[in-house]
Amino acid sequence: MSTTVRDRRGMRGAGLLATVMAGALALIPGCAATPEATPTATASPAPETPTPEPYAGPLTFVGDELDAFALTPAEVADLLPSAPPATAVEDTLLQYSDGGGPDFTPAVCLLLTVETSMRSIGARTVPWIDSEDPGASGKQEILQFASEDVAAARMDDLLDTVEQCAQFDAQGAGTFDAVAAPETDGVRAFAGTLEMGSGQNGWRTHHAFASVGNVIVHLWQPALDGSEFDAERAALLLRDRAGEAKAAFVEKLTATPPATPTPETADPAAPWSEWEMTATGVGPLELGMSREEALAAIPGATAQAAGGTDTLVRLTSGDGASTLLLQFTDDGATLAAITAGIANVQGDVEPDGAVLPATGGVRIGAPVTEATAAFPEGTFIRIVSSGEYFYQSATRDGGVIRFRADREAADPAAVITGVTVEDATLWPPLRFE
Repeated sequence: MSTTVRDRRGMRGAGLLATVMAGALALIPGCAATPEATPTATASPAPETPTPEPYAGPLTFVGDELDAFALTPAEVADLLPSAPPATAVEDTLLQYSDGGGPDFTPAVCLLLTVETSMRSIGARTVPWIDSEDPGASGKQEILQFASEDVAAARMDDLLDTVEQCAQFDAQGAGTFDAVAAPETDGVRAFAGTLEMGSGQNGWRTHHAFASVGNVIVHLWQPALDGSEFDAERAALLLRDRAGEAKAAFVEKLTATPPATPTPETADPAAPWSEWEMTATGVGPLELGMSREEALAAIPGATAQAAGGTDTLVRLTSGDGASTLLLQFTDDGATLAAITAGIANVQGDVEPDGAVLPATGGVRIGAPVTEATAAFPEGTFIRIVSSGEYFYQSATRDGGVIRFRADREAADPAAVITGVTVEDATLWPPLRFE
């Protein structure tokens, strides 16, 4: 105990002496005491941002994502030297009809003359137009289908033409000299030249196809001038461009995964004007519900067959002021589409947008420009055979919102005359066998 006290006193003495010496040194020029170094604060390392897992969901392209498949005008000119100059990619789709023509043997060869855009729900087009000779015009169509399965089934049939249609009959002999590119990372492609008929009825066309996810790309160019076509090169070009589009798509959705909005519950007893038309239904009517559920979903509404078929039913509100046209699948069992306003079906009446549901806040009777603002990245569609014009928006899940216009939908003066919402995944694939 005494030893400890003595040591502490000694330490206090030594401390006092050190303090005096330090003060003395501080008074002598050049002998200032060196200040003790202040410890440097060490910054905590920033937490590492975890690397997101690469997107591995469905390859369902939509809207402007289709632009990534487009060829440049220079690439078109290099591939098709005799074709008119191509323009930049457009948000348009021109359809002439829904098929027709002679019987083909094998039947699948009909696909080489039918518009590939049938049953597509969105599109981008790279056109090249000969104003003096429209028959020499061609284009590249980039087509969005309702799902990967729908596009894959169509591409399966198209690929069958490479072998089955090398020689075929369609009220005369025909040939399809084609080559398929090796499949790469799920991308399939082929190209070739179709010849059928002779003389004034002769037909010769270069074709190239590629497919990945829910997209099919179709390039075609009339070739009655006898122009040659490097089919293998065309197939590889479309395949590689589709591969680039897939890589960009995965990168985009890895950074920003797609979100599926939850539809709001609607009051079945509310006035129809308070409901909203969405890609999943209208008010209490949900696309995909059974026929029985759909016909019982709206209290007080009456149902009447329309269009002379079991697949169309016109619903009328209890006050008689509003109607909706329901379209069921081919077996009549499942609700696949709903139209407000003009549907191009017998019994249509001039619609009153004020008593019908809105679509993204847009009502029938409004300019189509309001629809394009509410649903950007859609497609302007013209169907020549029926004289119809649409602006159409589609979702990754195969949902469709289609605005009918009273004239060319891209015309600033165009007005909405009807709206259809549809679940395109409910339609069966087209078959040509």
